[in-house]
Amino acid sequence: MRLQRLPLFGALVSLLASLVLVAPAAAAAPAARATWRVSVLASGLDNPRGIAVDENGRVFVAAAGRGGPMGYAPTGKILVIDRWGRLRTFAAGLPSAKSPEGEITGPTNIALPEDGTPVAIIGGGPQNVDPRFNSTVRLRTGQVTGNIQAFVNAHPDRTDLDRPPNPTDSNPYGAAGLDDAGVLVTDAANNTLLMVGPAGRVQMIAKFPNQVISTSHLPPQMGLPPMLPAEAVPTTVAVGPDGYWYVGELKGFPFTPGASRIWRVAPWARNVTCSPTARSGACTLFMGGFTSITGLDFGPDGSLYVVEIVKSGVFGLFSGTSTTGALYRVRNGVRTEIAAGQLTVPDDVAVGRNGTIYVTNKSVFVGGGEVLAIRR
Repeated sequence: MRLQRLPLFGALVSLLASLVLVAPAAAAAPAARATWRVSVLASGLDNPRGIAVDENGRVFVAAAGRGGPMGYAPTGKILVIDRWGRLRTFAAGLPSAKSPEGEITGPTNIALPEDGTPVAIIGGGPQNVDPRFNSTVRLRTGQVTGNIQAFVNAHPDRTDLDRPPNPTDSNPYGAAGLDDAGVLVTDAANNTLLMVGPAGRVQMIAKFPNQVISTSHLPPQMGLPPMLPAEAVPTTVAVGPDGYWYVGELKGFPFTPGASRIWRVAPWARNVTCSPTARSGACTLFMGGFTSITGLDFGPDGSLYVVEIVKSGVFGLFSGTSTTGALYRVRNGVRTEIAAGQLTVPDDVAVGRNGTIYVTNKSVFVGGGEVLAIRR
């Protein structure tokens, strides 16, 4: 099968935007290439995006699919890899759509709430074609629970920077399961962290602010001013060992390297607007200095693992000059790169109870996506 590389997932390539870093960047340690072994656990996947590991060591993967001949087809899947490395389809027939530019949207993530019922997060797409787009779906029943698009329609983004304006644009992307069978969802287009309750009620937890960032990394012939506002584009959420919720940004156009941030959100937060200057309260800035974050997870020792889809910034992906991603471990304020140079457009990370790190790799490839296992 011919390997087809596609542009970055649809709603994240809007001209989004974001604020000058207030928190200092974590200290960087030398890349830890020699102490980690990288193996391919699964290959030949269609646009693998979100990943999660259950308490039994099963690895769940959201595959956005390949769309169809007329754009739409139910080719999205949730895959599962058991403890012995065997891959099977857990749920098939999920929505998948391909834009005229070749961008694929479909299942973007998988959440594993404590009630044991996996929940698929379906990204932004045409609800008039398939009502499961922009929603959460309980997989054992196929029931659509949270209608994210309906919530965004009622709560548009008042700080939208799209041209032309698109304040009801929605792209549910990151996810984490909660103890009460609820699910946290980051809406990358609406710049919010949402909670979908067991009965399907959607609540806004936090809104992430725009930031003014530099354009100095872009070619001068683009004629841009030296600074531009950019949207946060929150792509991932993880529950920390302290019970707080950690949210990572991709950061929108101009996609400035080093401008992505990680926020720390209190579990009691509701309808808050985050501020980078806050030193306490419901939402504070945890760490800055990252580039194009798309995945977060905590390991059993409390270390935070961070995936950057393109280490040099996503402008390199759009321009065809770079597809190399990065995986970092953050411990005691020190950031260490793992498997340097070995990741190609990775998307998400999940860490098993035994410390094995799982990463979705080649996440915008049709028929060429992978799941990597990274071990000491």
